[in-house]
Amino acid sequence: MDHALVTSLVERWRLETHTFHFPTGKCTITLQDISLQLGLNVDGPPIVSPTMFDLEDMCDTYLGVTPVKGESLIGSQVKLKWLRENMLLLSEEPTKEQLHGHCRAYILSLIRGVSMPDRTGNKVHLIYLPFLTNLCRTRRYS
Repeated sequence: MDHALVTSLVERWRLETHTFHFPTGKCTITLQDISLQLGLNVDGPPIVSPTMFDLEDMCDTYLGVTPVKGESLIGSQVKLKWLRENMLLLSEEPTKEQLHGHCRAYILSLIRGVSMPDRTGNKVHLIYLPFLTNLCRTRRYS
C-alpha cells in the first residue's frame, strides 16, 4: 500500500460532493469501481424486503443465538460488537447450522464494515439476514 498516495487522496476528498478534487478536475468512485475492487455483483436482483420481522426469532433461526433487546439489539439493528463476541469462535467440529450461522454473521459484518459503512459503523441492520438463508444464492444479489 502506498501510504503517501492514500494520504493525498484523503486530503483531496470532498465529503459534500463525494468527489476527489485534482488539479485536472474532479473524480468520483463509481459503482463499477466498487464492483471491480470488491467483486460485488451490480447487475443482479436488488435487495428489497419488508421490514416487519420478529427479529429475535430471525436471529435465533439464522444465527443460532438471540441478542438482548435494548442492549445488543437496538431497533432493527444489532451491534457488531455483539456479533463478534457471539460468533467469533467455532468449536473443533461445528455442525452445518453453526457454520452457516457464523458465515451469516461474518457477511453481516462485511456489509456494514466494507460494503455500506457509516460514521458509527457499530451496528448492522437485520434486514439483510433473510437474504442469507441460502448461502449458495447470495452471490446473485446486487
